[in-house]
Amino acid sequence: MKKFDVSILSVAILLTGLAVLGVYQAGEAKKDPVLVKAGDTSITQYQLYDEMKNTYGKQMIHEMVAQSLISQEAKAQKIQVTKEEMDKEIASMKQQVGSEEAFQSYLQGMGLDEQKLREKMSVLMTRDKLLDKAFPVTDEQVKQYYDENKQQMGSPAPEFEKVRDQIKSVLADKNRSENYNNWLNDIQKNHKVEWYDPSFDEPSKPAAG
Repeated sequence: MKKFDVSILSVAILLTGLAVLGVYQAGEAKKDPVLVKAGDTSITQYQLYDEMKNTYGKQMIHEMVAQSLISQEAKAQKIQVTKEEMDKEIASMKQQVGSEEAFQSYLQGMGLDEQKLREKMSVLMTRDKLLDKAFPVTDEQVKQYYDENKQQMGSPAPEFEKVRDQIKSVLADKNRSENYNNWLNDIQKNHKVEWYDPSFDEPSKPAAG
């Protein structure tokens, strides 16, 4: 499994916060309470939401659609992240930050607890499982990569069996990166995503080859 990218988590937390504000604001637009009084200027809740929507809205809505489709596709294909897999990923994160104390400090700084972290990671890990199933790495690809790159792996070159799993992980990451956008566009069509606000309807750009 690919190492968890904490920077992705940071963005996800911000966007989730904006989404919550947007949902709340939809029912409170008429009241539009003042949030800040700056001299003779009032900044209202709706003004804040509107600014956030303009700045982050398109990114947020596409992220929410992607998460929903990943969940639906995983259910259809009977794919899930096991507790053992999640525990292993959490342990890897703790090792990366150095200690349990540093890990908890990081979570606190992000306004998260471990349960919320697991929920967000579950989406990313499920996405990777779906992509790995759709675009599997073959034994032939692993062996070809080794033959073409073994001279750069050290002198003498490591034995194939000792680096097989590492090469497979590298190729899996490459497959995910290259195929994600087109794969997501395909499942959007399969699940019949309908955009009621045309300003949000902007297809994902194909990944560079």
